[in-house]
Amino acid sequence: MEIKKVHIQEMAQLILCKQLCFLNINTGNFEHHPEEIDLFLDEKNPWQEVIDKIEANTNQYIRIEPMNANQSFTVMESFVNQLADTKFRKKLLAALYQPKPFRNFNNLIHQSHLRQSWFYFQQEKSIAWVKQQISYQVDE
Repeated sequence: MEIKKVHIQEMAQLILCKQLCFLNINTGNFEHHPEEIDLFLDEKNPWQEVIDKIEANTNQYIRIEPMNANQSFTVMESFVNQLADTKFRKKLLAALYQPKPFRNFNNLIHQSHLRQSWFYFQQEKSIAWVKQQISYQVDE
């Protein structure tokens, strides 16, 4: 099965945005919905049709899992280790090895000139992650 590059890129971005992605192994298309859906008691779930479609055809879909905390930490650490700015690199590494490393890292990176570089790096790692999962699950 051929999966379009744009679909892989979209799934990579969506899992970074806390969406659950499900690849249809027959068509190469995918469905997605938020990981958490907060509704009022009388509110209808706007994602219910997508959820029902996936649940009714579970044998046709594979779930693209988001990275766990350890994997996400490794991505942040890889980004930091490839930085040329040694002063900022040391500051980021210190932040990663204190309590609440994700918050510390994000606070520093979002206030820096490297914010966009981080987004590109994170997206590339997410694309590689999605490709790896597809390869592992589809080629079994």
